[in-house]
Amino acid sequence: MKKNSIFKKIGAGLGIAAGIVALYILFVYAAIFIPSFTRYFPNKNKNLKHFKEKAYYDAYVVEANWFKEQNAQEISITSFDGLNLVAYNLPNKNPVGTIILMHGYHSEPIREYAALAHFYHDLGYNIVMPIQRTHGSSRGFHSEGTYITFGVKERYDLRDWILKVNQIYGDDTPLFLQGISMGCATTVMTLGLELPSNVRGAIADCGFTTPREIIWKVLHNDMKVPTAHIVIKIGNFLTNHLAGFDMDEYSTFEALTFNKNRISQIPILFIHGTADDFVPIEMTERNFAECLVSFYYDVDGSVKIQNNSQQEKYKLVEISGAAHAIENFVDPETYHTAVTRFLDENNPTQEVSVHTQEETAR
Repeated sequence: MKKNSIFKKIGAGLGIAAGIVALYILFVYAAIFIPSFTRYFPNKNKNLKHFKEKAYYDAYVVEANWFKEQNAQEISITSFDGLNLVAYNLPNKNPVGTIILMHGYHSEPIREYAALAHFYHDLGYNIVMPIQRTHGSSRGFHSEGTYITFGVKERYDLRDWILKVNQIYGDDTPLFLQGISMGCATTVMTLGLELPSNVRGAIADCGFTTPREIIWKVLHNDMKVPTAHIVIKIGNFLTNHLAGFDMDEYSTFEALTFNKNRISQIPILFIHGTADDFVPIEMTERNFAECLVSFYYDVDGSVKIQNNSQQEKYKLVEISGAAHAIENFVDPETYHTAVTRFLDENNPTQEVSVHTQEETAR
């Protein structure tokens, strides 16, 4: 009888523990996973908060109205996993090239790019602004998708947008990529794929390094979750089994290593605001540093550092006092000068070299 009583108590204890674990997992799923990994469309209050100051918000409204007046075309592709993805396409009468602009997490193209689209269009570029998977208003113009994957699957979407753009404008038209925040991570990760030869460069604005690092930063530093280590493990379990990706599946570092192995590396302009409290500027600095050197093992097993022979293709611009994803509003002169110089330097009239991953000639 005593043994049975002990077993019953143990069983009851295990049952209670299992119930607590199940409730905790349910809490993480409902309170953190669903809000963080599913669709969200920013409203006016969120946009006001995003731009920090009313003057920047008012400037955005003017540019948003300009973009809407252009009556941009609506184009679409089918993703590698069967989703209908959409984009705005704004042709230029006398194009010097095309720029694909990738927006960030829980954002949308017009908020993030109306001002820059206007600027680039005036420079003579066709403008293509995709709505990333699982973004856009579900009641309006939106791309399909259930979960956001922080660049892991989105990199294939951008690759397919590149192919779509080349169908529209021709693969001999110079093509540039730009991303802000998660759009930046998406853009940089896309450089880890084989790309057409007319991709001339990428502008990487305030992006993170890996899904795990940015999610950990938000949980631990911003939300002050005391059990962040446990939450991120549960979150990664959920991303694997529900969203179909792992937080450690891919990183910007892997993509940048791939890019460095091209005979002709795709140039990158990194931009970040010094007052960014969402994506730490150190993440961009690490991405930039990754471009400058390579690490390898010597015959004796020691780690050696080798300078990248094409270092001059990588630039870093830090915008003083700029918060997350609004550098071009805080200091438009510095921003416009940097991107214009980058575009001009990498959009020559001569034929572009082919970007393929081959062994760099020694």
